[in-house]
Amino acid sequence: MRGLGQRNIFHGVVSLALVGGLATGGDGGLLGGLLGLLGGGSGTSTTTAPAKPAGRLHMPSQKLRKGCKPYSYTYAITVPAGDDYDLEIFVTDPRGVSQASDVVLSGTNGLSGSKSLTICRSNTTPGTFTLRGTLYTNDGSGPTTTTPVPNDTFKLTVQKKPKKHHKHKHKHHHKNKKRHH
Repeated sequence: MRGLGQRNIFHGVVSLALVGGLATGGDGGLLGGLLGLLGGGSGTSTTTAPAKPAGRLHMPSQKLRKGCKPYSYTYAITVPAGDDYDLEIFVTDPRGVSQASDVVLSGTNGLSGSKSLTICRSNTTPGTFTLRGTLYTNDGSGPTTTTPVPNDTFKLTVQKKPKKHHKHKHKHHHKNKKRHH
């Protein structure tokens, strides 16, 4: 019976919150009314500040393959709701030479995902590469906001083939054998 009593109290609180929300014109909403009745808040709704533009890039270390091959990377960005965005991405090799670039666009790409860049082994050297990004956002009413994205470093290595040990077949020469001419 104790469980039924608690359930009835809960239903009574929900009913009061609904009536209270309707009676006040809904300015606090159902959640605001519940919080007010249960002592969990002021009974008014709160708004959160818009998200600040930010981003993250990552490419795992892997083997630098022969030819021009795709290398996968992941990205995740945060932008204020309704803003247009583009994330420009660049890869530089151990010498600081640009090797590839890509772009993530609002309307085309989501706020997070996986894409790939093409890197040609003949144009670079193995070692530590850097994935760089710049996030541009615009709310349509003001200037474009530019936000640098933290760099991500990764290694592209060439696997050296182990030296093969050839078994030499030695011809057995007998000193006592005569040559026939």
